[in-house]
Amino acid sequence: MTAVSPIVLLLLLVAVVVAVLMVLLARGRIGDGTELPRRRPGRRRTNRSRNLR
Repeated sequence: MTAVSPIVLLLLLVAVVVAVLMVLLARGRIGDGTELPRRRPGRRRTNRSRNLR
């Protein structure tokens, strides 16, 4: 093994750990997570596809 192999393996391991932590953070298992903004129930769009000619 050359001296570069352990460094590359260490960097890959760090990248995997960071990716897993970011996924857990985004899903809310760590911290508050992310949420979609709440919609007001009364507002709806009209379907205008019939008016297009």
